[in-house]
Amino acid sequence: MHKFIVSLTSEDMTLIESPDIECFLVNTEEKHTRELIETAKRHNKLILVNGENACEVCKKYDADGVLIDLSKSEHCAKDVNFARKQIGDKVLGVISRNRRHESMLMSECEPDFVAFKVWQQGIEQTKELVAWYNEMFLIQSAVVLEEKILKLQDLECDIIIISAEEYKKLGSIMIRV
Repeated sequence: MHKFIVSLTSEDMTLIESPDIECFLVNTEEKHTRELIETAKRHNKLILVNGENACEVCKKYDADGVLIDLSKSEHCAKDVNFARKQIGDKVLGVISRNRRHESMLMSECEPDFVAFKVWQQGIEQTKELVAWYNEMFLIQSAVVLEEKILKLQDLECDIIIISAEEYKKLGSIMIRV
């Protein structure tokens, strides 16, 4: 069964009380980043930070970790190692290009999970990449849904990262996947 990380905004605060969601993703560009992190912590939820200066925000507000997008990085291994030094033993997730070579380089740096972006149009290629990745590495795999994907059960990843809006739309269907 998949684990979910749900992107959280101030409009979605009611989701923090959901017993089905253990981990939330907060973007540093959200005006209420501190409030979201503190509220989630009061409800014993995990909080990952992404966006500009995610590592600094993670440390400042004592979040549980970061998700950094390295899909456009030319120095992904260097960037993963730099992020790890900044956040220490907190959770480190990285978004890789949907290519084997980049995912291998990132995995060698031992993040907690490697994520791949997925769109409906390229879902077959991403499914193939994730299946290959899971055979090669013990590090958890994740997908970041860039748009609504109807058959989540077809994604052989450990973690699905989804917007709060999509999570609400799919509701109980997703929980049974």
